[in-house]
Amino acid sequence: MKNKVQVSVCMITYKHESFIVQAIESILNQKTNFDYELIISNDASSDRSDQLIKTIKNSHPEGHRITYFYQSDNLGMHQNFIFALGQCQGKYIALCEGDDYWIDHNKLQRQVDFLESHPDYEVCFTNISIVNETGELLKEKLITDDRKDIYTEKDMPIWSPTLTRVFKNRDFSEVLKSAPGLDTLMLTYQSKFGKIKFLNEVTGSYRLHKEGIYSSKSDALKKQHIIETHFECLKIIDKKFLLRYFGMILKKALELKRLDVKMYRKNRINIIQNYHRYKPELGLINRIKFKLGVALLNSPMASKFIAFDKLVFKFLNKFFIY
Repeated sequence: MKNKVQVSVCMITYKHESFIVQAIESILNQKTNFDYELIISNDASSDRSDQLIKTIKNSHPEGHRITYFYQSDNLGMHQNFIFALGQCQGKYIALCEGDDYWIDHNKLQRQVDFLESHPDYEVCFTNISIVNETGELLKEKLITDDRKDIYTEKDMPIWSPTLTRVFKNRDFSEVLKSAPGLDTLMLTYQSKFGKIKFLNEVTGSYRLHKEGIYSSKSDALKKQHIIETHFECLKIIDKKFLLRYFGMILKKALELKRLDVKMYRKNRINIIQNYHRYKPELGLINRIKFKLGVALLNSPMASKFIAFDKLVFKFLNKFFIY
């Protein structure tokens, strides 16, 4: 099957015994005119998920599509994801973690049809709903703004629901190494090869629960998570976008200063270190802009007065980002 598979669905899981069956069945219930496989990597879960996965693989009519790996030692989410990606044989890869699930049986077919008929596109993603631990609907449609549906490298970074992404299978081993936001880094890298399409249809459900890796983080840690991810993006973007990324880093740093001054000071050191690393490529005018931005963040008024912060955001948006 692996020689002719069109899509590999990549699923990582860790202690998802309450959700894994629904996640797997939502993949196996896809209606397609092409062959697909489901790669599952269980990161040494100590709950019943291993038993449940084996039962579905052996009993479900479409269980033959599953290739299952149980890690004897816990790799951590990032390394488990990189491992699972490396097992994918398809022309395209789709993502869905073990605590989320798809709700549209034609999801894969529509997204693959689009990518096949538009070879200049690299990624296709869709909208999602939000549910809680018991499956209760919290939000029918997450993306409700009137956003554009076509993105290119100059639009990065953008957020898109990981569980709905379908994309061309490439070697990501040299890119996905240390960033906490692997999904953002991956999308930034993919934008170098082609356009990204948003289909505004709800095809999956993201589950909010206390064990969720990202949703359980504090607000301050989430800001730091984004800053660290932007640091990694600096390594792969076209250098003409450097100032834009530094602007976004400074905005998140100001938001972090409001939440945790100690964490902000630690990140400020990393920001300056990264600035010096890319200083020669920024040019004189952009170096002056950066120093002004840092001076504004270091002001005693920063994070203390909302009106001042708004002025800083306007400055960063106008002279760095847009």
